[in-house]
Amino acid sequence: MKVFPAVVLVSLVALCYRNSLWGDMVFDDLAAVRDNRDLRPHSPLVNLFRNDFWGTPLHKEKSHKSYRPLTVLSFRLNYAVHELQPFGYHVVNVILHACVCLLFYK
Repeated sequence: MKVFPAVVLVSLVALCYRNSLWGDMVFDDLAAVRDNRDLRPHSPLVNLFRNDFWGTPLHKEKSHKSYRPLTVLSFRLNYAVHELQPFGYHVVNVILHACVCLLFYK
């Protein structure tokens, strides 16, 4: 992949999503990030594989059965660096979006 198209593509992604960086957590962010105990350092890592996206054990009736351990792991890594500051989560999302755009372009 040539450098110039990649720079243009990443710049377009940054330009399109720059306003999102300073936004708050909204909608399901509150339950998936703020209220999810699986993101906290004191919670065992194995819980990522035993609980659903929202931190509810999969065997419970109240579980939505939404099994996304890699997503929750990325939230946990974000929490380790940024705790509950939305800016860090938004930056990671924009970077991931830029990576996907580059892969799609290639």
